[in-house]
Formats: sequence, C-alpha cells, structure tokens
Amino acid sequence: MKCDLPSQCPRQIKFYGARIEQLCFNCQTCLGQIMKTTDQFFDIASVERETGIGKDTLRVWEKRYGFPVPVRAERDERLYPHAQVEQLRLIKRLLGNGLRPSKVVGLAASELDALLAESKPDRADQPAHIVHLIELVKAHQGPALRTALNRTLLQQGLDDFLSKTIDPLNQLVGESWMRGEIRIFEEHLYSEQITHVLRNAISTLRDPDASPRVLLTTLPGEEHALGLMMAEATLSLYGAGCVNLGVQTPIREIVSAASAHRSDIVVLSFTEAVSAAQVKTGLQQARAALPAPIALWAGGSGVLKQPPAIEGVMLMGPLSDLRDALAKWRTASVSPISLDEGSGDA
Repeated sequence: MKCDLPSQCPRQIKFYGARIEQLCFNCQTCLGQIMKTTDQFFDIASVERETGIGKDTLRVWEKRYGFPVPVRAERDERLYPHAQVEQLRLIKRLLGNGLRPSKVVGLAASELDALLAESKPDRADQPAHIVHLIELVKAHQGPALRTALNRTLLQQGLDDFLSKTIDPLNQLVGESWMRGEIRIFEEHLYSEQITHVLRNAISTLRDPDASPRVLLTTLPGEEHALGLMMAEATLSLYGAGCVNLGVQTPIREIVSAASAHRSDIVVLSFTEAVSAAQVKTGLQQARAALPAPIALWAGGSGVLKQPPAIEGVMLMGPLSDLRDALAKWRTASVSPISLDEGSGDA
C-alpha cells in the first residue's frame, strides 16, 4: 500500500502498520505529522509495563490477530498509540476473567467495555473492610487509608493482614485500574500507604542475629516493590534476617551484596509485567552467578507462568510457601555432625 499523501511523502514504499488520518507510518514525513497530532505513543517496553502483557505476546497477537497495530519508527521500533494501550488494558482484564485471546484480541473498545460490564465482580462479595479501603483510595484519602490499614493490621496480626487484606486488596486495586476505575496516581497513593505500613511493621521485627540471612531484590526491568516488601514482612515474621535492596539490581551487584551480607538465601520477585522468557532467563543467569550454597527463591505473579521446575531455583506461590520453605531450609541446614555431638554420652 502506498502513502495517501504523495505530494508530501518523499518515499512511496509499502508499509506494515496502520493508518491514522490516511498517513503512512513508514514515511518519516508522515510519521512526524502523526507524532505532532497524536496525544501519546508508547514503545513496546512501556506497553508491557503499562498493561502487564509481555513483549513476546504482543508480537504474537500482532501476527495472529492483526492487533495491536504499532507504528513503525525510523529504526523499525514499534510504537503504540495511547488508544491501543487502553484497549490492551481492557483485554488483559478480560483474560484475567477467563476469556481466551481469540475471543477478545482485536475487539473495539466499546465491545471490550461491554464484556467487562457483563463480568464485573459483585462488590458485595468482598469483605466490608476491603470495600472500605478501596473507597478510601478512590476518595484520595491518604492519611485515612493509612490509619485504616494500621488498624486492620493490629486487629488481624501481620500474617492474616498480608493474606486476608493486602493480597485481595492488591488484586482489587489492579482490577479497578485495568477497568479504568482507578487512575495511576491513585494506585501510587495506595502503594505508598501500604509501603509505609509494612515498613513500620518490619522495623519491629528486625533481628541482627536471625537466621537464615535473606537478601531480597528484583532484577533490572522489574520496577514493582510491593511484592518484595510483602515477602520481607513474611520472612521477618517467621524469624529470618532480611536485607531488602529494593528494585532493579544487576545480577553482579546481587552476587556482591550476597557476599557482603553473608546471605544464605536470595529472593527475587517478579510481576506479570516481566515476560515469562525474561523471568526464566533472569533466574538461570542469577543461579549460575550465585555460589552454589546460596539458595535462590523466586515469587510473585510473574513466576506463575514458569514451568514447574527451574534447576537450582525454588518457585513460590502464595506467601505461605515462604513459611514452609523456611522450615525446610532450617531442617536441611542442621548437619548430622551437630546432632551426633548433641546426643553424645556425658
């Protein structure tokens, strides 16, 4: 297909994109016009981060379903219009509701909205305290949200607070964001309050002599810290000594930090924003770089897409898996020699 503006387009070439206002996406003159007249474009990494849909999946959908339809920039880089990113968010939500990609990918935004309306969860099924917390987020009541979270923490205790409040609340906030009921700044407000509450709780559990010594972080490309903090809270509650490096630590620095802190275990967290291929490659590289005696554990929604086993890596599901893994580590770390010495004759 040729450019529809031959008088303005210096290159009459075939293009592999879509058209906006009859402009050719492979022509740099036309592309410049598009960039001036369109609100916003996202590169593929940004789309993955914004929607939770992996780069590989986006490329497969483009070939199989003809959607999304990226603009091709000068170096053949994919650029996605804002409207398509919004559609992808809706698609992600519908996939979470159990629909197959073949049923939803490529549908118009109005059709996606209609499907979401049909499958919208009944808020009455949510516990009253969860509904109250989400309403505080939507009302932008940061201090009130923090107070309510602290009160719930004291009432439930840290273990139940993580599993019965934070876990379902995270899911509800994510679903509300995907449906457009919560804006990005509101999600950030929520994350900030949760982080403050958990950080205070963790500070009361710090023990310099605790065992095992656990190093927590994410690999480059994973920007989400909340799951990491939830893991730290669980491990601290059950007696581990934790050092949280925050997010996006290069593997070589993880190795150095594990050595400096004499870590027994390294814990990595992944969300769905990181593709399954990236998770697998990152875990394999981290395992190869770390000394063999240091255990490598991985958790978060991103690891659910992995095969049942990656050699040398323990994959975690719910937070309770961390508690069980700690118990197994402690059992395995008790050497037969020390047991024999303890049971010798007086």
